[in-house]
Amino acid sequence: MKFKYIVGLSVAAATFATVATPLAVTSVKAEATSDSVSNNCVSVKAANASDTKTVVNDKGVSDKAWSNKLTKAGYVFKLAKNVATADGGLYQRKNGLLKKYSLKHAKKIFAKNMLFKIDRVESEKNGSLVHIVSQNGKYKFWTNFLTGTYNVNGLRKSLKPLTKTEAEIINNTSKEKIAKKLVTAEKLANKLKGSDKKLAQESITQLKQWIDNEVYANIPVLLIGNL
Repeated sequence: MKFKYIVGLSVAAATFATVATPLAVTSVKAEATSDSVSNNCVSVKAANASDTKTVVNDKGVSDKAWSNKLTKAGYVFKLAKNVATADGGLYQRKNGLLKKYSLKHAKKIFAKNMLFKIDRVESEKNGSLVHIVSQNGKYKFWTNFLTGTYNVNGLRKSLKPLTKTEAEIINNTSKEKIAKKLVTAEKLANKLKGSDKKLAQESITQLKQWIDNEVYANIPVLLIGNL
């Protein structure tokens, strides 16, 4: 899969909620857990985490399994710059409705530079959404899977050679080149120590799942926001 295609998927994911909710909320409470609901919302059917699947070549990964995988990573995600732009955003959902927070509010939350965990993911018609919770439990949002957050561990200097190689594999369509780069990635992972090695080996396992079945859900967690 070439990088151009991944970017295309990112754009599709980033534009999903904007299309679904054309009228953004202009005034919300500072708390992300506000229950106030605007009438300027468009109903979006919530995915059923037990049976919704993202499917490629008749192979599927349930949203429930995907959610568990991302939750297991813990509080390692930060908001990407995209959430503080007109093209991105932070959202809340109540009674099946998605509502976009104002750009001013999104910028305020982004500036806090908080750590989040992803506790749920939903496959939608035009992309995928993730539900994130701050480490202090005070802030909760929905945002876009590919463009809303990034994994801070993916930026570790010690892991950079590995994540670069993994990204090259995901953005490549040649089976021969993928096989060679996978060998390189495994060698890089084996050279690491401690927590770096543990993260690297988990990422290699997830990378192999991606190679077997190229769906969003199989993108290595280390690469989220770092492709």
